[in-house]
Amino acid sequence: MTLSRIQHLNIVKLMCCISSEDSMSRLLVYEYMENGSLYQWLDKHRASAIILDWPKRFQIAIGAAQGLCYMHHDCFPPIIHRDVKSSNILLDSEFNAKIADFGLAKMLIKQGEPTTISVVAGSFGYIAPEYAHTRRINEKIDVYSFGVILLELTTGRKASHGDENRSLAEWAQDYIQGGNSILDALDEDIKEGCHLNQMCNVFKLGIYCTRTLPSIRPCMRTVLQMLLQSDHPPNYQHMNAEKEYDAPHLLHQLKDGSTSGSNNVDSLYMDFN
Repeated sequence: MTLSRIQHLNIVKLMCCISSEDSMSRLLVYEYMENGSLYQWLDKHRASAIILDWPKRFQIAIGAAQGLCYMHHDCFPPIIHRDVKSSNILLDSEFNAKIADFGLAKMLIKQGEPTTISVVAGSFGYIAPEYAHTRRINEKIDVYSFGVILLELTTGRKASHGDENRSLAEWAQDYIQGGNSILDALDEDIKEGCHLNQMCNVFKLGIYCTRTLPSIRPCMRTVLQMLLQSDHPPNYQHMNAEKEYDAPHLLHQLKDGSTSGSNNVDSLYMDFN
């Protein structure tokens, strides 16, 4: 069982496993998470009128990133969650985020090395395109899914974007390439002047994490570093050969969200670096 071998503050704790007498069924008991899931708090149609403000959303993003960073970089072998989504980010009484539901988790033989699985599983809107098209996976599929969560947190939109044929990530990429203002994409319910710079940078990071080509996406360790410095984006060294895809370009140059020459490169699904 994958969950039994990992311990981290941002991963839901498995308390015990109860088996039936014939061992045909098992009941997993987890720690109680008072505030439910992130999905419930972002749902615009929920009964409660309480809105999750930006500081709490940012806190949740940091916590989830720390959990994924631990799985990818501190577990040996590395663990891929494969179903990172807002309903699998649970919140305790202080709104600390904990990653849950490891039913689809996969351990890699070697960090960064892709492996092929027999069946694609996951949730629409969160599945990385190379996973859907080739069934090949590495840590970058979790990075893609986490990028979708960042877009949810900043825009208040659902991962499916209300359209069965179009995901939030696709909408955001089209929105940015259309030269639209990032400010207009942010969640109107929480837009406050003191947080706008950070919200814009986290939105850009969501775009960066959901690039179609896996090798362009940052690793979770870099994602966490960029989040922690999102008020003042860091000057990273070039992460890819083409400047248009590196971290400083996205966080400094992408003021209106426009990138050039990305469409042809993004059509390639088989590039795993």
